[in-house]
Amino acid sequence: MLNHSNNKTIGLFLLVLSVLASLSSALTASSIADCPALPARSGPAGVHDLRPDDIKVVAALGDSIMAGFALEGINDGPGGTGILNLSAITEFRGKSWGIGGDDGAITLANFVKHYNSSLEGPAVGKHLVFLCGDDENCNYRHPDIDILNAAISGGIAKTLNAELDYLIPRMMQLPNVNFATDWKMITIQIGSNDQCASCGDNTADVTVEAYGNYVEAAIERIRSNVPRVIVNLVGTFNVSGVYDLTMGQEYCRPLFNQPDWILNRILCECFRGSEEDRANMDTLSAQYSAKLHEIYQKYNAQQHDGFAIAYTPATNLNIGGLPLETLSNVDCFHPGIRAHEWVSKIYCPTEDDRIRID
Repeated sequence: MLNHSNNKTIGLFLLVLSVLASLSSALTASSIADCPALPARSGPAGVHDLRPDDIKVVAALGDSIMAGFALEGINDGPGGTGILNLSAITEFRGKSWGIGGDDGAITLANFVKHYNSSLEGPAVGKHLVFLCGDDENCNYRHPDIDILNAAISGGIAKTLNAELDYLIPRMMQLPNVNFATDWKMITIQIGSNDQCASCGDNTADVTVEAYGNYVEAAIERIRSNVPRVIVNLVGTFNVSGVYDLTMGQEYCRPLFNQPDWILNRILCECFRGSEEDRANMDTLSAQYSAKLHEIYQKYNAQQHDGFAIAYTPATNLNIGGLPLETLSNVDCFHPGIRAHEWVSKIYCPTEDDRIRID
């Protein structure tokens, strides 16, 4: 449970199944469709009284995790095509844990949609991966697929501003949304690529101070330009755990059968360095999370009409202790479909069915 400093309950949806009619039935539900209904009411009294059925718009910012890159892995079975399978370079946006809207996908967006069938913004479908610079206008988007998933594969905190360049106008264009009055949720998950870039020659954009400044600037831009919005800020986790978990694993397709020749060693620069480099990644991740919590506390110490921020830490997530199959076998770096589903489902109600903000 996260507690608000003034004890105002925010019946967020953040972890989505808040204010349930029956907690026990929710915990034993076999599908989203089995989640119990919410009791009827006339509507929220304000941002600190939101429920899942009050949310009309969901959106997301982030990197390749939020983009759903490679989450279906490579199929070597009948009909599979090995490493040439297009799944290896595809973003499955409709199944992304935070913003996917494909039918039957286990995602945060679909949990919210269960309570508000008119929800707008979830991504649907898939497309080939695209990469965009942090200070350029990205012309390779697929607005009819991405919808309000503004995540960019390869993104770092600095990229959030470019993502908002797409997100805010796209949100305003949605035909069934009243931008001024509808309640919105924007999930932000960023920091994995920042950790991996901390071993390079140019680290100015991934220092703790730079990371915090970029994230805070994005949140302030949202506060200033998006009415009636709650920001769902997700903490960073220790990416370094992937290194030992995947060492020598056949599942990870090591090149030329060399145990440390795995694609994640290419994708994460610090994986090509020393044990000290990976330890420094963990330190940086903890500092990033501390900075996110600091930003969160700063905004919650202020009074904002129609704006709130929630923070979900991920520092206790032990990547090295996860089953190997939770990673995509494309690169043993990105989360696979099981991981995306698991992350969406860890957002469960507490014993009193309420979620609060500290």
